Amino acid sequence: MQSSTRAVVIATSFAVLLWGCGSSSDSADSASGPVILAQPASAMVIAGSNGVLSVIASGTGLAYQWYLDGSAIAGASSATYTATAAGTYYVVVTSTEGSVTSDNAVISLTSAPVITADPSSATILTGTSQVLAVAADGSDLAYQWYRDGSAIDGATQATCAASAAGSYTVVVSNAAGSATSVAALIVVSSQVTAPVIATQPAAQTVNAGTGVTLSVVVNGVSVAYQWYRNDVAIAGATERTYAITTANASSAGTYKVVVTNTAGSATSAAVPLTVNVTSAGANTAGVVSAAEAFLATLSTAQKTVATDATSATTVLFDYALANANQWTNLPGSRHGLRLNAATLSTAQLAAANAVIAKALSATGITLLNELRAADTVLATAQGTAGGSGMPGGGTAPADGTGAPPTGAIPADGTGTPPTGTIPTDGGGTPPTGTGGMAALGYGSDLYSIAFVGTPSATSPWMLQVAGHHLAYNITYNTGKVSATPAFIGVEPPNWTVAADGTVTVTSPAGSAGTAHAPMERQRAAVYNLAESIYAEATTKAAAKLAGTFTDVIMGASGNSDANFRALVYPTSGRGLQYAAMNATQKGYVRAAIAAWVDTQQADVAAALLGDYLADDALADTYVGYGVGQNGVKADFSAYPNSLSSPLEAQRSYLRIDGPRVWIEFVVQQGVVYGTNVHYHTIWRDKTADYGGSF
Repeated sequence: MQSSTRAVVIATSFAVLLWGCGSSSDSADSASGPVILAQPASAMVIAGSNGVLSVIASGTGLAYQWYLDGSAIAGASSATYTATAAGTYYVVVTSTEGSVTSDNAVISLTSAPVITADPSSATILTGTSQVLAVAADGSDLAYQWYRDGSAIDGATQATCAASAAGSYTVVVSNAAGSATSVAALIVVSSQVTAPVIATQPAAQTVNAGTGVTLSVVVNGVSVAYQWYRNDVAIAGATERTYAITTANASSAGTYKVVVTNTAGSATSAAVPLTVNVTSAGANTAGVVSAAEAFLATLSTAQKTVATDATSATTVLFDYALANANQWTNLPGSRHGLRLNAATLSTAQLAAANAVIAKALSATGITLLNELRAADTVLATAQGTAGGSGMPGGGTAPADGTGAPPTGAIPADGTGTPPTGTIPTDGGGTPPTGTGGMAALGYGSDLYSIAFVGTPSATSPWMLQVAGHHLAYNITYNTGKVSATPAFIGVEPPNWTVAADGTVTVTSPAGSAGTAHAPMERQRAAVYNLAESIYAEATTKAAAKLAGTFTDVIMGASGNSDANFRALVYPTSGRGLQYAAMNATQKGYVRAAIAAWVDTQQADVAAALLGDYLADDALADTYVGYGVGQNGVKADFSAYPNSLSSPLEAQRSYLRIDGPRVWIEFVVQQGVVYGTNVHYHTIWRDKTADYGGSF
C-alpha cells in the first residue's frame, strides 16, 4: 500500500514562453519577412495537464501553423497552442512578405511516482545495519527516508542503511507529486535467535507466459534462504523472494522456503502455484454438447473405450499421452472413427461434422475440406501410377493433367470416392464414399475423428481430427482450450479442376476451372515475412539460421508424437528478434501467427492471439530462416514459382519462435508429384500442447 499526492504548487495549465533575443533577420525567407521576438520553450508537463506553447513575432498580416514531430497540427493556427501530447513542437509564422520557422520546443510528460516494491522489515544484531530499499516508477525521482516520522539527514537515495530500531518509511517525489512507502519495522537484538516466519508465502494462480513472485517475511538475524519446489531445492533460489519471469506448465507445483541462521531454522507453509496453460474459450459448452449428441448416435462398440491406442473401431480413448500423441503427417489411416460412409451412417456423419464445426472457425473447416480434396488428387494420381484398388477408367499422367478415375472400385477397395464437405455451420451433406484410396494410404475417406477422454465441461479431454497432412488436437479443460500441436501440410500446393472433372496440377494463373490452394494464406504470410526480412541486409543476416532443413524439426516422430516429452526448444541462435524489426516486418510476424491461430473457433483464437501478441511475448519472439536448395534464399513464392525448377525452392524454411508460440514452415520435394514441391508446417505451444496435461 502507498499514499500518493500531487504537488499543489504546479499549475495544471501554464504558458511556456521565453522572452529574450529574437531570431536574426536571416532566419526569415526575406529581409522584410516576419521576425520571431520570443521563441516557444521546452517544458515538463504533468500527465493529464496542458502546456501552452506561445510565440511572439513582428510583421504584417501574420499567420501561424504549429507542427508536432514534423506534421502540421490541424486547427493550430494562432500564436499560442495548448499541447497535450509529448513531442517536438515548432511553429511557422507567415506574413505577406515571407515566413520564418521557430526553434523546436520539446514537451515531456511526467506523472507522480508509483512505488512498486516497499522496504522490508528485519531483525538485526546490535552494531549491525540492514539495507532498506524501495523501487518506484516515475521520472526525476527524489527520495527522503524517515524513522519514526522524522527525516533522516542525508538519506536521500533509493536505499538506506538502518542501524537503529524503529519504523522506517520513504517518500518518493518528483514535480508531479509524491508517494509514501509502507513502513518497514527494524528490530535490534543483542543475541541471535532462531528465525520466525512473520508472513507466509501466498498460494497463487497465474497464466502461462506471465511472471510470478513468491516471498516471505522473517524475523531473525543473519538469515539464509532456500526455496523448494515439490520438496526439491531450487538452484540459486536463496533470497527472501523467488521470482519466475515466465511461468509455464513445469512451473506449477508446491513451493516452500526454509530459513536458517546459527540459532536454528524455520520452514514456511507449503503453498501451491497453479499455472493456467490453456486459453479461455467460450465455445467449450457447445463442443461438449455436440460431442455428446454424436456419441448418442453411435453403437456401443463405436463408443467403447479403446484398449489399443491405434484402434479404428471406436471414437473413445483414455485421457493419456499415449493416446493423445497418435497423430502424424504421414499418409494412411488414423485411430478413431473414419469420416466416411463405410464407417458412419449419414446421421452419424452429420453429427460428427457438427462437432468439428463447433470446434473450428470457417477458415479451419475450409482448410480441412481442401486438404481432404488434395488427398483425393493424390489418390487419383497414385492409382494411375500402378497402385492397386483404383477405379477403372480415366487417367492422371505424371504432369498432373488428365481426367480423374471413374467407374467401380475393385474388391481390394470397394466403393466410390468420397464426395461432399463439412459445411461451416455444421449442417449440409457430410462426406460419403468408401474406397480403393484406403489401400494406397491416400484419400479423403481416411480422415478420422477421436475423443481422448470423455467429452466434459468439468474434466479434460481432447478432440482430434486427423489424416494425411492434418492434425487438429484441441484440448478442453473446464472452460479453457488449447489448440496444439497442430500439423498442416499439402501436396499438391495448388491445382485446378475443369468443368469436365479434369485435374491440372501446377496450373498457371487464369486457367479455366475451379482453383484450389488450401494453404495459400499460410504460404502468403510466410512469403511476405521472408521477403520483408530479405529486403534489409541487417535483418537478412540476423535471421539466417545455421544448417539446412529438410522437414519441420518439432513435428511428429514417425507414426506418432512419441518424442513430445523430449522436445527441447532453442535458447540461442534463434534468429532475428522482434524488437530489431521494422514496422512492416513486425506486422508480417503478427499476420503469420494469425494465419495458423485463426483456424480455431473465434473465442479461442482471440485468447491465444492475446497471449502470443502481447508486448512482453513479442519482445521475446524471434524469426529465423534456412535457405532453399537454390543456395540463395528461402523461397516461398506462389507455386509454380519463378525458379527454373520448382525443386530449387525445396528446403526453404522459416520459423517463428516466441515464449509460447512455435510455428515452422518448410518446402519439400513432392512425393506423388516428384518433380514439384509440397509444404509441411507445425504449430506448437511451448506451455500448452495437449492442454499442458502431459
